Amino acid sequence: MIRALVPTDIPELKRLYELHFSHEFDFPEFMKYLCAFVVEDEQGIITAGGIRMIPECALITDLTRDPRVRIKALYQMLHASKFVCEKSGFDQMFVWSQNPRYTRRLIRNGFRLPQGQSLILDL
Repeated sequence: MIRALVPTDIPELKRLYELHFSHEFDFPEFMKYLCAFVVEDEQGIITAGGIRMIPECALITDLTRDPRVRIKALYQMLHASKFVCEKSGFDQMFVWSQNPRYTRRLIRNGFRLPQGQSLILDL
């Protein structure tokens, strides 16, 4: 049976997390999710999860401009985006990059590669 996750589920989810996943990622803040679910049967919770609202920073840049001007603009955009994310209560900001040079610059400025592989489902 699937149902909404409720606060009283958290102790059991923390137990499962400590038992199976504490070495992989931080315990999810399920109560901050857009919507969180639990699948259970007569023996208890089988799985829990849901949909997080994630702040994604998306930029379009004029690549004909001088690289120094573009870098300065990038830093201004990242600074403003980080400010908005923090003021909105987010603790992470996501960026998807297909350009290896851009990826290296972002990593040098505090971004990190995610654990696991990012996957997308087009709806």
